Amino acid sequence: MKLDLQRQKRRLEEKKAELERSIAALTEAHPTPVSSIEANEGPRDHQDVATDFLEIQQEQSILVNQQSLLTLVNNALQRLEDGTYGLCLQCGKPIPPARLEVLPWAERDVQCEEQVERVYQNREEVYGPPQTFY
Repeated sequence: MKLDLQRQKRRLEEKKAELERSIAALTEAHPTPVSSIEANEGPRDHQDVATDFLEIQQEQSILVNQQSLLTLVNNALQRLEDGTYGLCLQCGKPIPPARLEVLPWAERDVQCEEQVERVYQNREEVYGPPQTFY
C-alpha cells in the first residue's frame, strides 16, 4: 500500500479546520475563567453551581485535548512540508501506511509508540495519574 501524500495533506488540513472551529466554539462559550466569587454571585442552588463547575471542567478538558491534537496535526503538516512525513520521530524508520491512514498525525511507529506508552504507564504506577489543579 502506497501512501497518497496529497490525500493525507487534505485530510490533515480538514482535521485542522475542524479542530480550530471546535476550539473557537469552546473558547467562545467560556472566554474568561470564572472566579469562585463570580460563580457564587446571586441566589443559586448549590447543585446548579456544582453542575456548572463540572460542565466547565469537562469543556476545559476537551479544549486541552483538542489543542494537543491540533499541535499534532500542525506538526504532521510541517513534516509533510519538510519531506519527513511518515518517518518515526524516535527511530527514523517508516511508519506503516496503514497506521497513517488511521492516524494521519502519527509521530511514531507502533513499536516506538508502545515504548513511550510503557514509560508513561510506569510513571503513573509510581507517581499516580497526572493531577490537574484549577
